[in-house]
Amino acid sequence: MRHAKSSWEDGSLKDFDRPLNGRGKEDAPMMGKFIRDIGYKPGEVISSPAKRAQETTRLSMAAAEVDPNLIRWNEELYFGNMRDYIAAIQSADKNLERILLVGHNPLIENTAGILAGSEHKTSVRMPTAALVCLESFAEKWDDIAPGTCQIKWMMIPKVLKEII
Repeated sequence: MRHAKSSWEDGSLKDFDRPLNGRGKEDAPMMGKFIRDIGYKPGEVISSPAKRAQETTRLSMAAAEVDPNLIRWNEELYFGNMRDYIAAIQSADKNLERILLVGHNPLIENTAGILAGSEHKTSVRMPTAALVCLESFAEKWDDIAPGTCQIKWMMIPKVLKEII
């Protein structure tokens, strides 16, 4: 999941400290409710600790009725690179069927694309608050690597608003 729409209103804030704007505060819980309604609640959530990602995670997971104790904050999802996103996935509890990463562009798009497309990156466009579900037949999270996944579905707030 890419974080929801953030505010640029206060130019004095560091990028890390930018909060969600009004649309972001509406979209995040709507996407969480979608996750709950389709039965895709994650067993663990790994999120960037940047303010806009934290707010997205908290609002969406509250609406999804996911226990807040299942949220893990990972600084590398803000400061790192694609390898750090993949390492976060690989660090998931081996007993979990489903996890959710909440991150930032371009890394979240690039990671989804490389996981679904091997060395030839698949283009994945993720507007704010977008969800992309990747499916893998890997035996364990450690086995997740470029080209080991396929895109199962994607949902964006604009489309969800039209169908609900």
